Amino acid sequence: MLQSTSPMRRVHVAFVLALGCASASKSVPGWEESPPAGEEMAANDPVAAQAEPAEAKPAGDDAAASETAPPSGTTGSETEPAAPTEPATPLEPDPTAPPAKDPLPKPLHAKIDGSCGKGPGVGQRLKSFSLKTTKGKSVSSGSLKGKVAVVNFWGTWCKPCLKELPEFDQLHRRYRKHGMTLVAIATDTDPAPVDEFVGKHHLSAKVLIGGEDYANGFSPDKFPFTFVVDPKGIIRASYRGYRPECIGKLEADVRKELEDRG
Repeated sequence: MLQSTSPMRRVHVAFVLALGCASASKSVPGWEESPPAGEEMAANDPVAAQAEPAEAKPAGDDAAASETAPPSGTTGSETEPAAPTEPATPLEPDPTAPPAKDPLPKPLHAKIDGSCGKGPGVGQRLKSFSLKTTKGKSVSSGSLKGKVAVVNFWGTWCKPCLKELPEFDQLHRRYRKHGMTLVAIATDTDPAPVDEFVGKHHLSAKVLIGGEDYANGFSPDKFPFTFVVDPKGIIRASYRGYRPECIGKLEADVRKELEDRG
């Protein structure tokens, strides 16, 4: 039979029992407190357990990154190639545009006598005419419109004329493609001597015959005489008599009218 124990003894026994229960509870499986969910995943995943927690980024960084990030599949240093450009199509020439003006050749004569070319008739309109060639073809003054014309009055009976006309013809060959024409109006009515002279000197001029009455209409005081006529039919220079020193001035007059015409 157990002897009753004192109150003090019972308190001590109870303390010892309680201490033993607490120690035993730590060694019993399943009695530990459940860890937080995050810690439990880290314990089961060795990769996650070693990873460091990500640093928090400011809210504005994501927006900035999305604006500056290059398109998918490219790097920041890559740029899209420029679209190929087609070669420029050359402009077609305007068929309605006037042809380019050829520059005049150098003058044949360097010496110019300013006293020449000031005879009667300057500033007047050339009188109209209708004359025939040695072959019987009619030529009128209207055919001179738009051209710079040298109109020379001559005859096979006039020795100075036979010297002067070939010089004028030389100018005609030089400037005819630029708009000059040479009309040689003979006072002769017989075509035979005229054709002989033209053939001998291979004249390129437009030669007309039977022009004595027409020549007298200008009241010539000397013979031969010559006019430089502009494209509108106005006499711009007048030469009376044969003066070899005036050929340079006549060429200069022709060149001036050709330049003004262009």
